[in-house]
Amino acid sequence: MKYIVIFIMLFAAWNLVADVPEYYPLTTIAEDFGANWCSGCQLVFQGLDAVHAQTHFGEFISTRLYTESGPLTNQDVLDRFDHYQVFGIPTVIFNGKTYLEGNIDGVASGAPIIEALAPYRFAASPLKMKVTSFNVNSGLMHGTARIVTPGFALDSAQLLLYLVENDVTDQDTHVTRQILSETISLDAGELNFTAQFEIRDYYDNDKLWVAAFIQTDNNTILQTAHSLPLPETHIRAAMDWSTEIVEDPAVSNYLSQPFWIFNLGMGSDFNTRIEVDDAPDDWYFNYCDEEGNCFPGGFAMPHVIPPNTAKAFHLNLMVYSSGIGKFRYVINSPELGDYSIPFEYRTSDMVSADDALAPQASLSLQPPRPNPFKHSTTLRLSSDKPLTNAIIDIYNLKGQKVDSITLDNVKSGNNDLVWNADSSLPSGVYLQKLRGSDVPPQRMLLLK
Repeated sequence: MKYIVIFIMLFAAWNLVADVPEYYPLTTIAEDFGANWCSGCQLVFQGLDAVHAQTHFGEFISTRLYTESGPLTNQDVLDRFDHYQVFGIPTVIFNGKTYLEGNIDGVASGAPIIEALAPYRFAASPLKMKVTSFNVNSGLMHGTARIVTPGFALDSAQLLLYLVENDVTDQDTHVTRQILSETISLDAGELNFTAQFEIRDYYDNDKLWVAAFIQTDNNTILQTAHSLPLPETHIRAAMDWSTEIVEDPAVSNYLSQPFWIFNLGMGSDFNTRIEVDDAPDDWYFNYCDEEGNCFPGGFAMPHVIPPNTAKAFHLNLMVYSSGIGKFRYVINSPELGDYSIPFEYRTSDMVSADDALAPQASLSLQPPRPNPFKHSTTLRLSSDKPLTNAIIDIYNLKGQKVDSITLDNVKSGNNDLVWNADSSLPSGVYLQKLRGSDVPPQRMLLLK
């Protein structure tokens, strides 16, 4: 027997705490669609393993969903193929939105996967989720979810629960054994959910774990939680702005919006510094905290972040010439090692180093149609030559990124793609911007 039970509890006191972030670090889930007989899938498996080794444990999880693989699949899993309309394998889908499909050059190294993961690694989520318990013998699990962003609400979304088994065979791990789902709504308070999986005789109970995530109607996964054990020292970072910063050359003193460091584990004493990988000699990299204290970036500075709290910092850069700077904000402790947040700052008159190595294409964004629109609108990207892919980011007028759309295999001429506005987005003006390009953004008006 399998079921989910959900309760809602209200706690007005959540919003009485001052100086706390209005979001939570996003945990990314990659759903890997494949088969154990597929040679291209084996390369993707290797790439995902490489990425797990390169990322901090807990910020990224992956599960495999098998087709035509005998006991490794079932109808619930095959229904997820239909949900995403996955017709070819291998296909990896990140947070329900970003697709890697087919045989991809270099995927076994993990490089294309890291690139697809990059927009999500330090992203902010309006939800905090946790798997509070999971019994591997009975299959009973409990979890919670709550909104931490004021004004955010979920009218209708799917709570999905995956039962996953590691090391089923020598080559098959993170295998999705069962899937449960339930339609939920949430605007305040805490969502408490209970689920019962059926533990079968051929499972290795010691290798079972669960993943829980909330997915909207347009497939965006807002947050993920899991039952995997986390290290005692566990730091996460989150921000609601991009780590790729483009500013006018006239800006000589740049103070960023806050980024938050969350201490989700034990220990409280950390050192922070800025490591500059490449930048003009007349650029200076400092940072400040919310209390108004500023620190020289090149020196390790001690900070206390108590467990289960968060602390905000701002980049404070002095930029005296045109150029591109690549640098990392590093948090360190003996137990943690180095936790790095990579940034790139460039003046708008410079082409990024990565773009300079690629064949240049003439690109333009056309006005969306219809505009205004109620639920969805068609975006058009025009290019004079084929490109591997392009990413269109959607921003609100506060400069907050609300969505990203990846267009694979851009062809010469017009390329159309549909943006389905998340049901939680309010009416208003939004901007579509081509990532990594100086192409002027296009405005669009959402009316509900």
